[in-house]
Order: sequence, then structure tokens, then C-alpha cells
Amino acid sequence: MKFLRRNYLIVKGLLVFLFMPSTLVFAQKKPRWYVSLGAGGTEMRNFTTTFKDIQNSTILGTASIDYQFISKPDFLVDGGVGLSGTFQDESLWGWEIGLNVRSSGFRLTPELLDKTGVFPDSYERSLPEFGKTKRFRYWALHVPVSITYLPFEYVGFTLGADLYYQFSTNITSKESPYGLLGQAMGISEEYAPQYKHPFQFGAHAGIFAPINDRLRIDINFLTDITPRLSVGHTNLASTNYKFREMGLKFNTRYNLK
Repeated sequence: MKFLRRNYLIVKGLLVFLFMPSTLVFAQKKPRWYVSLGAGGTEMRNFTTTFKDIQNSTILGTASIDYQFISKPDFLVDGGVGLSGTFQDESLWGWEIGLNVRSSGFRLTPELLDKTGVFPDSYERSLPEFGKTKRFRYWALHVPVSITYLPFEYVGFTLGADLYYQFSTNITSKESPYGLLGQAMGISEEYAPQYKHPFQFGAHAGIFAPINDRLRIDINFLTDITPRLSVGHTNLASTNYKFREMGLKFNTRYNLK
């Protein structure tokens, strides 16, 4: 009950804080309500690095092992409501603000590169399940705020920011050590994964095509602004890896009036 009450208050606060000021400021510009539904895919990576860059090499006596991780995309779905308008009548520039429920995530597969000799049972138990893909998904409230530009009749551009509030469990907490993600990576003695939770900040950019006065189709590239996942080595002199959720989304929007 406390969980439901907390999330209800957060949703109510976001609605009041975000939609009421927009309605007051742009009332003379006739804002329009819309509903939207989107689908796509996301992956946990960075602009120049991926999970493959985290390679693990261990030597114990005559035994040695090398393995790496492969991050794979997972599907994204979201839907919600919003307000949109233009800054002036007949202006090419517009604004949009929405409130969605989103589900997305990523998949991770440990891959064995080389192994020789026999390790102690305690070390063997700490290794990940090689070749087994595990899925890490979340549910979140998503607040997109966008500026739009429509220079052509059927093609426009959008750029904006995103706020996420996750109400799913943090994948690097609750279970020891370092949660479900730490268990899947099997590297708790070397690396310390930390997942930013519950708030994340992102950005999006894309193009859209108005089909008619009410229907619009969008294609957006998505990325976190601040890293969502940090994988730090217990050896402070080693590299710390930062990963962002990145993806592509196709969206359909319908103006209610």
C-alpha cells in the first residue's frame, strides 16, 4: 500500500507541476491534448564503449580464465498522454510535454573466451553462467519535453529532454553482492556495478511526419544524458566504465481535438 500510495502521489505531482503551467502559459495558443503509443529497442552501452570492453582475466596457480560480456538490445514499449501547441499562431516552432508509462531494458550474455586448469569450487561458483542470456527490464514513468520545428508540410524535426522515474527494483540492490546484475556478471570480487535509481535524465532527437490534422508518426533516437550504469573496478587504478541506455523508437500520436 505504501508503494502504491507513493507512486500515486508522484504521478499526481508530475501532472500538476508539468501540465498546469503549460496550460496557463500557452492557453492563448490553443494547446491540444494527444495520446501516443510507441515501440522500439534499447541497449545499455556508451558512445564509444560497450560491455565487450569489460574483459576479465584471472590466473590462480596453474588455472586461468578469460571471458567477456555481450550486451544485446531489448524491446521498448510506451504509451501515454500529452499537450502540444505552437509558440505563436501559424508558427513553425512548437512545444510538447507528455506523461507516459514505459517498459524497456537490455540483455546480457557472458561469453567464455578461454579456460585452462581447475579452479577451486568457491571460485567456480562465483563465475557467471556462460552462454546464458539474462534480461534486465524496468517499468517507469516517462516525462518527455520537446521543441518541434515543421519547415515542410509533411516533415518536421523534434529535439527534447526526458525524465524517468523507475518504480521497478534496482538491479544492483536487494541481492548481495551488487544485486541481480552483479550475480549475472559474476565479477563481484573485481567489478562493482552501480545502477542509477530511481531517477534518470535523457534526451531525444528525431523526425516526424504529420499524416493529417490529427495523426502523426515519429522516429526518435534516445539516449541518457547522465550514465545510467557504472561498472567500477575494485582496483582504483583501473578503468571505470559508464553506460547509457540508447535506442530507437517509432511512435504514433493522435490529437484528440
